[in-house]
Amino acid sequence: MPESYPWESGTSRRNKLHVLDLTSPQLEDLIQSWGYRKSHSRKLFGFIHRYGMNLPLAFKASQLPKGLWHRLFHDDQIAMDPVSAWTAEESCDSSTKYAFELKSGGTVEGVFMPFEHRNTLCISSQVGCAMGCTFCATGSMGFHRHLSAGEMVSQVVRMRAQHPDPKGWPRRFNVVFMGMGEPLHNIEQVMKAVDVLTDDAGLNLTARDIAVSTSGLVPRIQQLAEYPNRPQLMVSIAATTDKARSQIMPVNRAYPLAELRQCLGNYPLRKREKIMLSYVLISDVNDKLADADRLAELASEFPSVVNLIPMNEHEASPGMLEPHGDRVQLFYDRLIQKGAFATIRRSRGRDVAGACGQLVQTLSKGNRIARTHI
Repeated sequence: MPESYPWESGTSRRNKLHVLDLTSPQLEDLIQSWGYRKSHSRKLFGFIHRYGMNLPLAFKASQLPKGLWHRLFHDDQIAMDPVSAWTAEESCDSSTKYAFELKSGGTVEGVFMPFEHRNTLCISSQVGCAMGCTFCATGSMGFHRHLSAGEMVSQVVRMRAQHPDPKGWPRRFNVVFMGMGEPLHNIEQVMKAVDVLTDDAGLNLTARDIAVSTSGLVPRIQQLAEYPNRPQLMVSIAATTDKARSQIMPVNRAYPLAELRQCLGNYPLRKREKIMLSYVLISDVNDKLADADRLAELASEFPSVVNLIPMNEHEASPGMLEPHGDRVQLFYDRLIQKGAFATIRRSRGRDVAGACGQLVQTLSKGNRIARTHI
């Protein structure tokens, strides 16, 4: 059993076996127990994930036995998809925020972000979050439950299906576990989702196509390092002294900066791999040049990239404001001057509350595209 934390409450509720919860070998075992061949399982796995749960189209294209599809649709103990309905809102910057209603209870949000060469899908790993970071709207929800692997995979499959490549060929895409929840708090199910997403019978992503963001759960970072198929690591820093970080990120009281820095310094990196350090810039909180100097020093201790994220303001954190653009640029310039490799990340979907730190179990007043019940 995963270790528990004093701020955790709630449990996951599961009723049926969801096909999207199954890895390729698990689906193979199920299909073979019904008397079908291993090759049937591999084809079924691929079509379910690649066709985005458009099952009539998948059935037509797959040429699998009708009895197999009938069993999947009519077995009382099996459900194809853990999502019951979804709603979408399109941002003025062409990104789209999705709200997914889950059959096992709760609603989570995900964001589709188009880029010229590769799209990015931001997904959630929990309903709510236990970490309580004061700059993040999700923290105001509290923690409700972990998501299953299938509930995470479904977000990817559905968002991808809603945004087919206009050139008609399957362009590669990125998946970031940076939506609602602390992914490493739910590490077993997150890593199972990674195994499903990277399976060459399905979406066939690589571990480098996937990133997992954490608030700094040191034991879980150490656990992540042991997975051979681990995704890229992103760590939210947000402040460079224990006093300041503990005020805005309660996790720092359990795992202070010295312990986190030692953990990251010992993290086994692959060739050309870097740890991504996310730093939310908050006006008059952590945007001083002295903060930049300490951040550059921290980043120099291991191969890293600093992603500066100007605060995305929201009602849950009324006192936390985005710094002026010139102050952001000054902070960035100081990092570069000190030898850090840094970028300024302009968040997508701010007008529909879909930007980093804004996800919460509500929908904003944006351009609502559709509400689809499944």
